[in-house]
Amino acid sequence: MPRQVILTRREVFSSSHRLFSDSLSLEENKKVYGKCINSHGHNYTLEVSVKGEVNPDIGMFMNITELKEVIKTEVMDKLDHKNLEEDVPELKGIVTTTENLSIFIWDQLYKHLKNFLYEVRILETENNFVVYRGE
Repeated sequence: MPRQVILTRREVFSSSHRLFSDSLSLEENKKVYGKCINSHGHNYTLEVSVKGEVNPDIGMFMNITELKEVIKTEVMDKLDHKNLEEDVPELKGIVTTTENLSIFIWDQLYKHLKNFLYEVRILETENNFVVYRGE
């Protein structure tokens, strides 16, 4: 009987951003985002989980090296040591909350991982994190 497992790869990247919505006034932005309307940075911890049936002949469903390479090219190379609003064209005009960042990362990875992709989890701080499962 095939068995499904979840495989998770963790990476850390540093990015700067500011939380500001062009559809809100300055006062509304201050009220919603507080001090985060100013540019600041985070050392984000990213956890990407994939799910699949273990192939009994090779003992895995995905080679972790392949997963690592997809994360490197689709996430790390695009986001690490970048200003999210200025350096990442796909994020221009989007409020770069961790929620929106998790959706962006999902979309980048899904192109390559399709039905294997199970979850994107981003820790913005040790106390705050977002989970996105493509829903």
